[in-house]
Amino acid sequence: MADNTDEEKNQQSGAKDIKIYALVDMYGKGELITWMKYAANTGDHSFINECIESKVIKFMYNSGKGKVMAISELVKIRNQERNAMLGAFRKKKNKGKSGPNILNDFNQEGQNQGDLKKALKLLDGGKGGKGDHKYREIIWKLDERGTMGENLLGTCLMQGSPIHMNIVIKLIKQYPALVNDIFISEDYYGLSPLHLAIVNEDPYMTGFLLQNGADVNSRCYGAFFCADDQKSGRTDSLEHEYVDLPTRTNYSGRMYLGEYPLSFAACTGQKDCYRLLRAKKADPNLKDTNGNTVLHMTVIHEKLEMLKLVYETGAKLQITNNQNLTPLTLAAKLGKKTMFEELLKLESQMVWSYGDANCYAYPLAKIDTIDQETGNVNDDCALSLVVYGDSPEHLDLIDGLLDELLEAKYRAFGKRQLLRSFFAFLFYYIFFFMAFMNRPFSFTTSVITGGSILPDGTLNENYTELFRSNKSDWRTEMNMYSQYHFGTDSDNIFQTSYFSTGQCHLWQYNMPKGFGYLRLISEPIVLICVLVQIGLEIKDFRHMGKRRWWQIIKAFPAKLAYKCSWILILLMVPFRCLCGLHVSMLVVDNVLAVISILFTTIHFLFYCRSVKFIGPFVLMIYTIIAQDMVRFVAIYAIFLMGFSQAFYLIFLSCERDDNMNSANAFNNIVADPFESLQRLFIMTVGEFMLFYSTLNSCPNKTMNVVGKVLFLIYELGISLTQFNLLIAMLTRTYESIANTHKEYKRQWAQVILALETSLSPKERLLAMLKYSRPIGTDKKKRAFVVIRKNNLLNEEIRAEKESKAESLAEERRIILRKRLKEASAAFMKKYDSRPVTSVGNEIPEFVDNNIEHPNSVNLHVGN
Repeated sequence: MADNTDEEKNQQSGAKDIKIYALVDMYGKGELITWMKYAANTGDHSFINECIESKVIKFMYNSGKGKVMAISELVKIRNQERNAMLGAFRKKKNKGKSGPNILNDFNQEGQNQGDLKKALKLLDGGKGGKGDHKYREIIWKLDERGTMGENLLGTCLMQGSPIHMNIVIKLIKQYPALVNDIFISEDYYGLSPLHLAIVNEDPYMTGFLLQNGADVNSRCYGAFFCADDQKSGRTDSLEHEYVDLPTRTNYSGRMYLGEYPLSFAACTGQKDCYRLLRAKKADPNLKDTNGNTVLHMTVIHEKLEMLKLVYETGAKLQITNNQNLTPLTLAAKLGKKTMFEELLKLESQMVWSYGDANCYAYPLAKIDTIDQETGNVNDDCALSLVVYGDSPEHLDLIDGLLDELLEAKYRAFGKRQLLRSFFAFLFYYIFFFMAFMNRPFSFTTSVITGGSILPDGTLNENYTELFRSNKSDWRTEMNMYSQYHFGTDSDNIFQTSYFSTGQCHLWQYNMPKGFGYLRLISEPIVLICVLVQIGLEIKDFRHMGKRRWWQIIKAFPAKLAYKCSWILILLMVPFRCLCGLHVSMLVVDNVLAVISILFTTIHFLFYCRSVKFIGPFVLMIYTIIAQDMVRFVAIYAIFLMGFSQAFYLIFLSCERDDNMNSANAFNNIVADPFESLQRLFIMTVGEFMLFYSTLNSCPNKTMNVVGKVLFLIYELGISLTQFNLLIAMLTRTYESIANTHKEYKRQWAQVILALETSLSPKERLLAMLKYSRPIGTDKKKRAFVVIRKNNLLNEEIRAEKESKAESLAEERRIILRKRLKEASAAFMKKYDSRPVTSVGNEIPEFVDNNIEHPNSVNLHVGN
């Protein structure tokens, strides 16, 4: 609190040193405020006018006419301020070269200033508004500005009171050039009076500024109006005025308003200000530094009514930003369902309408994953962005048009490709399974263990000593072992010198008995299939690119494990060839085989994701492993390592005490630190009787008590608390996925899009022809046709139709009242007197009844 108070005091003392705050400060005080209040009360404006003429003029270049400055000089000021805020370790230098400043040779105080501006405009090539101009006119002196780089006009507009607005009007009438003078600071660079008037939601001031020459295409580049995830990556270049920003962003931040005044008005929902700007030829299709137009900005801020207005006033739907996103695909990326549906409606074309049924055609250029011209996979389409999105909002977008498009894709190629892929994998898996299961496991175990373990798992005591002591005895015993288990001597098995050792027995396919020949057939087939699949994968990688390929792979962990198994199978070949060097090569061969069969079997989960009743559970497994288990293991490992070392020291002390007493009654089951880790893990899952009984037999009474206390703490704090916490985490994950009924659709959609990548571009185009129709005469441009009924439309469309029907009925009532009034007047004129009582009683009843029932009125009038 003390630090904050000191900082506020320093800011206030620094603000007192700024001269313009003596005229108008940030707290509603100042000399101009005093005289403006006096003028408002008395009607005498002479004092305020004299104060503006005598005191304000001192703060401006060339008596209010301004001074032209190089953009590079202003960028240097902005960069220095940013580096001062970032600190020494995060400073970023300017990029580019500024070039010679030709303004140094001109005297801008003379009468040739107008000619200078014309010459500089020619040098800029008329690029004003695009951020590429090299010079800017500055009115307020740079060293006489406020803490935010503002001039007196900006100080007044930030307050926004009627008194301040009157001062703004007087300042602009007295010094018209101030209308385009901007803030010069890192946070607010480029903020103009027009921007401030729009932020203040003041249509009157906006119109006043526009009438006095405000630039409708001025841009605000300040960090305060930048997306939150781009602020740390802002860099400057001396070659242009705008700030270089990172391309990848989610456009987060409430104050990212799109740089242009038109975007400011659209993002804040000010229709009046927007229309005023459009009347002054403000272009809604201009791009900001991120490439976003006004339509993009309405999507980011979810301004539905403004989106309709912007589209009606000339905005284009197909303009892409720096991430190659149109407003439609941007809505898909951000999960904005309302905006997405409205943009689909704007892009669609009605083919026909009959009764309650309507037929719409939706252009597939930015919706479908297949490029309609090349057949390549389109990463930036709406379907891909929605299917691979990870938020609940993306799940809501799968309903409707995208769901119908996925169904069409499934019918066109998805079902066929899924079955083809499954049976191809099943063929491969059968041979891989036979190659693995027909390995001589018994012989391999005996070789690795030196023959000390028999195939039935028992220990061969007599054989062990002979094997370890004498090489000649090893050959004799191996012949006995081979004759018993495989019906032949090991000398007949191993014929070559290199493969004459037992660790190369996998090269011999005559054991075990006839099953080795199945392995001889299966292993080459598996190897050929792996090479073919790797070749196809390399081909897909080249077509899709690294980003798209990785996006698909990371969405399917089972497929990633399956592809890793290919590498492991290829690695088995060199280790099989090097078997004669050492028995460890055989061990590595077996380890690779075991991991490969696990990774290959897991690939069945990929096909399970497309099954409605299994797909969500597969996702649960992935989510639990990737999130819950990782967090639990990270915390559990810390406690496990700490307690294991403590118990290791306790058991070591007990063993030493037992040795000193020569009792030999204590059996230390924790011989080393690694053994302690294993024992504690086993104890965590419930097997703790052996551990506790051994601890209870410790002869050292002190260690006995300490060990029991630690045992109690471990059981309560780890076995009970943390494992119950893990169960709660797993339950939450299960319920969150199980309650999401649309999760199956996302899993099913991801499988379809993954199968789509296995098609060639030509096959994709042929598949697209099955579920699309051409737009107009250009048959390359395709559309997806959907037939909808009015009762299936959303509530907004139904409400719109109901309001139109009500307005139409009201118009009919007005017309009928008018006709009845005319008929009544004609009737009275014809008889030149009021009707008799009986007729008079009928006429009002006729009028009232017809107003209540317009259909009967039509019948009477027709008659």
